[in-house]
Amino acid sequence: MTTRFKVGLLFLAIQVGLIVYARFIPERFFCWAPYDIHSKYEIQTTINGKLLSSTEAEQRYNYKSKGWEQRSIYNIISLVAQYERTYGANDNAQVEIIFAVNGNPEEKWTLKP
Repeated sequence: MTTRFKVGLLFLAIQVGLIVYARFIPERFFCWAPYDIHSKYEIQTTINGKLLSSTEAEQRYNYKSKGWEQRSIYNIISLVAQYERTYGANDNAQVEIIFAVNGNPEEKWTLKP
């Protein structure tokens, strides 16, 4: 086997490994399967007792604060949680994400300081 063949085989093996891994995590960033999850959501952020407007929340997370997400809701939860752990760590923010996946009953994810 040539080195070129080995590198190509390794590349394909890594891709297959990532696909298998992605099938078992909630975010599913590296899945090649079509999006089979649709989530309706709304992000509500309160800082020091003041509820942020939709525009303020969108500016805070650099993402729309309500609407439809064609991927897993955990993509949005991950985005918000990462922001609050880093840039917003000292803001004393309370965050609720109210969401419904594929038309099922609403659920709530909460992050408190």
